[in-house]
Amino acid sequence: MSFLAIVVVVVIFFTTIGILSTYNEYKKQKLFRGKKYAFSTFLIKGLNNIAVGLALFIGLYSLGKGPWLLGGLIPLFVGNMYMIFYLLGKES
Repeated sequence: MSFLAIVVVVVIFFTTIGILSTYNEYKKQKLFRGKKYAFSTFLIKGLNNIAVGLALFIGLYSLGKGPWLLGGLIPLFVGNMYMIFYLLGKES
């Protein structure tokens, strides 16, 4: 196994341990928020990503058409995904 693969496995392992320990602490202290808060977070994240993605897209478009436009399109589509999650979850 190459050195890079070993480093990736170790980083993923410690990241997973960190996430699980944080989850258990929050669960133990009952710091979780309700579903209504989660969906309003989707709205905030969605609007933020759409604004940043649109600004990057417009700024990078001045360089002409090319693969660098993905730097603006990716956050724009991620923001759209958050907005879809917000709109679908708001009804239930």
